[in-house]
Amino acid sequence: MRRILSLITLITLAATLAQGLQARTFRIMSFNIRLETSVDGINIWDNRKADVVQFLNAMKPDVLGMQEVTSNQMKYLTDTLKAYGHVGVSRDDGKDKGEFCPVFFLKDRYQLMSSGTFWLSETPEEPSFGWDAACRRICTWALLQDKKSGNNFIFANTHLDHIGEQARQHGAELIKKRLSRLANNLPVLITGDFNVNDQSAAYQIMTGRIFPMNDANKVAKKATGMHTSYHAWGTIPDDKGEKIDFIFLTPGIKVKHAHVWNSLIGEGRYLSDHHPHYADLNAKDL
Repeated sequence: MRRILSLITLITLAATLAQGLQARTFRIMSFNIRLETSVDGINIWDNRKADVVQFLNAMKPDVLGMQEVTSNQMKYLTDTLKAYGHVGVSRDDGKDKGEFCPVFFLKDRYQLMSSGTFWLSETPEEPSFGWDAACRRICTWALLQDKKSGNNFIFANTHLDHIGEQARQHGAELIKKRLSRLANNLPVLITGDFNVNDQSAAYQIMTGRIFPMNDANKVAKKATGMHTSYHAWGTIPDDKGEKIDFIFLTPGIKVKHAHVWNSLIGEGRYLSDHHPHYADLNAKDL
């Protein structure tokens, strides 16, 4: 009963918050949903997948980037998130083996113009390991058009390596290089689990040098929510952990509100071992 009440409370709060944002016209979200594995106890995917979909439908991001999505999870999400179109392939074979970093978008609002996935490596056009990475890593992107305004923008989603420092740095450089070329002066929005904090070299690459990007949480008119984005199923206190999930934007895009949502459902149950992170933007800037 407590679990049900907690879930109802969470969804009610999300819906209330969404209703209070009538002026809001564009919400983006980054969410590492935690891969499907048998070692997560009460937080295995089968115990939380319906809650994840309820949460996403209540929050209703316009565009969403997810990380650690396995093939079975991808099928469940694409079957149940009826309002969304999607793009993305898996990192290990470019089909369905290994993690996806998919991009989901509201079908009634956005038209997919083109899309692609590249590997964060010296051979980005094919499944490959990059530099000192422990895993193959990818970036999936979509060129989307707002059906009402006709405006185009690039949305990209990634997950940097958890081990390789060189892989993270070179991966960040490659993402910016490829997306700046794709964008051709269009607005660019990037979501991802970067596996670093804001003091890291990879973060500095994302926010500085050529083709600088803004951290949505830092330029937001209002930033709220959790301080930590990775909490390891509640074992890392919010004042002891780090924010490693980010939303990056090209300069000129105004952020009304950035929020890191507490993924606790109740009684030790969570939506994921990461907290989802969203930002509400001024659509006129796109």
